Amino acid sequence: MLFPVTIYNAEGKVKKVLSTKSLHKRHWRKFREAERLSSVNKGRKPEKPKSLKEKLDIEFWGVQLYQRQ
Repeated sequence: MLFPVTIYNAEGKVKKVLSTKSLHKRHWRKFREAERLSSVNKGRKPEKPKSLKEKLDIEFWGVQLYQRQ
């Protein structure tokens, strides 16, 4: 539940009152926007550092790596 927010100016007088309804709309708009942006990376495998990948290949698969010069 969201409560109304009162914004005051420098003199202490009420500048603006944000209603529960406007706060609710703003919250869900921001939430949907964040969800949309985060879904861009869904399904993508995180990249491993090359040195870690080579180490894991050697340890678990016995893959011999050739030195690159």
